[in-house]
Amino acid sequence: MIRNTIKRFMTYTFKPSKQTSSFGPSVWLEFSPLAIKYDSVNLGQGFPNFEPPKFVKDAMIKTIEVGGFNQYTRSPGHLRLVKALSSVYSPYFDRELNPMTEIMVGVGASESLFAAISSIVNKGDEVILIEPFFDIYIGPILMAGGIPKFVTLKEDSESINGAPRSSKNWKINKEELAAAFSDKTKLIIINNPHNPVGKVYSKEELQEIADVVVKHGPNTTVISDEVYEWMTFDGVKHHRFATLPGMWDRTITIGSAGKTFSITGWKVGWCIGPANIIGAIANTHQYIPFSVPTPTQEAVAIALEQPNIKEYFVELATMYQKKRDTLLNTLTQAGLDPVIPEGTYFIMGDTSSIKLQGDQGKDTSITGMGLHLRDWNIARYLTTEYGVTTIPPSAFYCDDHQKIPENFVRFTFCKDDVTLQRAHSNLLKLKK
Repeated sequence: MIRNTIKRFMTYTFKPSKQTSSFGPSVWLEFSPLAIKYDSVNLGQGFPNFEPPKFVKDAMIKTIEVGGFNQYTRSPGHLRLVKALSSVYSPYFDRELNPMTEIMVGVGASESLFAAISSIVNKGDEVILIEPFFDIYIGPILMAGGIPKFVTLKEDSESINGAPRSSKNWKINKEELAAAFSDKTKLIIINNPHNPVGKVYSKEELQEIADVVVKHGPNTTVISDEVYEWMTFDGVKHHRFATLPGMWDRTITIGSAGKTFSITGWKVGWCIGPANIIGAIANTHQYIPFSVPTPTQEAVAIALEQPNIKEYFVELATMYQKKRDTLLNTLTQAGLDPVIPEGTYFIMGDTSSIKLQGDQGKDTSITGMGLHLRDWNIARYLTTEYGVTTIPPSAFYCDDHQKIPENFVRFTFCKDDVTLQRAHSNLLKLKK
């Protein structure tokens, strides 16, 4: 009897669930460790390496010193925070947002997206993604049993005419978007401003998308991921999809304190939308984290309540435009022909001028991922030979389209000036 019991324990085999069995290591598990191993300047992962503004840190200090914020708070969002979000965002949505029913706070934009997608998508439903798309979108779609459909944002080379490359020249083909719809289309996800291209959709472009949704997706919900909303440059204006005619009733807008205040580790994000949709997301959210840490929500609320918060948003864009221009200058001098971003804190650099020999870029892989893809090998080569880590954008494309961005890598400029200067010195070695 004892022998049989031992045998049963010894034959146990773990198998992941069907909905997660296709998941493997992500691109971040290749390049972040590689950057550490080679002491490379990490311009890959998009997190600021500088301190948040003093008023934001002071808000957290005040929260801790005052005390009383150590227990669970309201599941859909700490009362002070949802009221602050309503106060800040109502003018931008051209409506008075109800803080109790039209806003939900999640564990960063990531969980906000997860809860939203999980609340919308059924098994067999189709979800339209505009590629390149942030890789975090795929997981919850597959776990819900959804089927992703892809429409590619393409650079319109004919509109360049010898001018510097710009993210505004990356466009969606309206006919391709319409063709992606079917009677199974339940959701479309838009990222504006767009990571990794840096595109900020014009109002006319957003209206074209809205027209297609109305015509071909009568029951299609829209998620508008707008976490880089305050980072637009050169006078380019960010337009909210939910403010277009008829779009409020079907749109969930995603926001992020992490991006807005350079506090990605605080993990505070939110969904804004009509009460019926937000209510469903809130019901899902209570079974994921239940609530977001109370101290971080209180501190973000205090930060948003600052009387000069709109001026801060302008200062944030000004700071990042300066950093963008610094990195653009570096990439141009290094021969990496950058796509000038209108928004976000990312730049796509063209690596066509780099010629790999033999196994360069393959023999240093940590995970063995992407050995057949040029952009992965270029990104490894830049890390190990030139001391600058980037991200291969094919990680943001479906399997069938991973060759499309093979001549690009993605750089981030949400770094301090010392880091950007070090990257400048290292990348200029490409010209020697």
